[in-house]
Amino acid sequence: MKAKESYDVVIVGSGIGGCGAAALLAKDHGKSVLVLEKSPFIGGRVASYTGKGDKVVIDGQELDHRGFVKSLTDTRCWVSHCEPDLKTMFNKGLLDGYTFENGGHGLFWGNKSRCRLLLDHLNKPVDMPVNEGLAFVDSRNFDMYQVPARAAYPWQSEEGFKKTLAALKQMGSLSMEECAAAMEIDVQTWLENKGLTDNQEAYDYIKVVMACQNAMAEPKMAPAGDFLGYMAMARDIKMNLHTGSVATIAEPGCLAIPLAMEQALNEAGGEVRRNTPVEEIVVENGKAVGVIIRTAKGTLEFIAADKVICNIPPKHIFNVIHPRHFPSDWVDLLQNKFWSPGLLSAFIGIKNNVWDEFEINEKSFVWMPGIIKDEGYIGAVDMVMWNMAACAKRAPDGKRDYIFSTALTDKEMRDPRKVKRVINYCMDWFKRTFKGFEENVEFVLWTPSDEAYGNWRPVGEKRPSIRSPYVDSLFFVGDQYGERMWGGGVDGASLCSVMVVDEIMGSELEFEIYPKYHQGIPKTDSSWEL
Repeated sequence: MKAKESYDVVIVGSGIGGCGAAALLAKDHGKSVLVLEKSPFIGGRVASYTGKGDKVVIDGQELDHRGFVKSLTDTRCWVSHCEPDLKTMFNKGLLDGYTFENGGHGLFWGNKSRCRLLLDHLNKPVDMPVNEGLAFVDSRNFDMYQVPARAAYPWQSEEGFKKTLAALKQMGSLSMEECAAAMEIDVQTWLENKGLTDNQEAYDYIKVVMACQNAMAEPKMAPAGDFLGYMAMARDIKMNLHTGSVATIAEPGCLAIPLAMEQALNEAGGEVRRNTPVEEIVVENGKAVGVIIRTAKGTLEFIAADKVICNIPPKHIFNVIHPRHFPSDWVDLLQNKFWSPGLLSAFIGIKNNVWDEFEINEKSFVWMPGIIKDEGYIGAVDMVMWNMAACAKRAPDGKRDYIFSTALTDKEMRDPRKVKRVINYCMDWFKRTFKGFEENVEFVLWTPSDEAYGNWRPVGEKRPSIRSPYVDSLFFVGDQYGERMWGGGVDGASLCSVMVVDEIMGSELEFEIYPKYHQGIPKTDSSWEL
């Protein structure tokens, strides 16, 4: 097969993992790298928008309401509810000056995160300011509390608070080796084995922490090691929700991350091509030798490469590489048994600080757990809220935003009845709780995403290897690849981007860029303990 172009590495997909790996290969190792993205914008699931007049802008693309809806489909997201209707929202320019994400994003650890450390290594830092304080809404009676640091939680009984502290202390004292050993069991089993499920108040608290960190509402579905790693590293990173640990990014939002990575790639001689779908990863004699792309003219072209990196979630890799190249049981595992945590999020534009009358710091990360129970959902539905614009420039001067977000499974997210139930609950509570809805609220936009947090393996299964054991010169990158990977989302993809480069080049950037608590699951000859 004759190629018009040839590269050291071709990367399929421009998510955080793909862009990060591309920049490292070009900058640190001098490789010729081409990133191919089917969409008009880069970043994959970290798509973010900024309102400009009666349009929104993403990665330089100006979109009207129809273009906005179309762009959401590229990131497995859609609009389920809005006030006023979307066309009116755009025509009146109600989004002008606001920055927002599709489906919601959580950036744990802010400027101490894996992602920020990777950007620092690339000499392209992006500021990631964190929340200030933690607040709590008791869904039993809707009392609200600014959560005190180092003091009893006012919504809990004395016994419940005592048990909560004991559980947090036990999890926070784990070594990373102990966290890694718990990777093959679920959170529920681990908690039961440690005697941490006998107090409902403490158990509910642990569950909502887990849902915040892993976007999983059901402990039986969450690998314990992924959750416990975050709990243990808080000790060494010296951050928590009281002092601030969930970050956001000012205009242009989370899209600033892949854009910064692209700048580093371009400066090192690499390239990202948008609007360039990959039709097939070409395999000859058991080796990946390049890709076939569809050009803007609709023709097919072959691009040769010594290495191909696939930055597509596990369930969807067979859209670009034929399953005949892999064992049938492995194909079945990825396609039929992997699942996805989804996020149902609302973005609400408001004029005034709604938290002030309740004496809650509007920069707080706010929990409202257990809003819906025993109605056929996988676990209880826990809600988190945050005024991101109070922490970063994401709203017009004098205005604010209000974010709802909850974790549901991919199947629940595709059930309109269940989605609507959550939306109705939250909107009824919002309108009942905060005064002057009609005068204060400019718009409401709910955007579900059924794959907001990648494709997760069933508990007991390992993540797919970064280096394919079945096809030579084929590699995978993303938040759910690598047997030494833990965590997920932007944080996980940032680690995996470094891991795949080390795997290809035989380098040790993982240990150069990241402190031990940010590194992968310990190898047998290493330790995560400081």
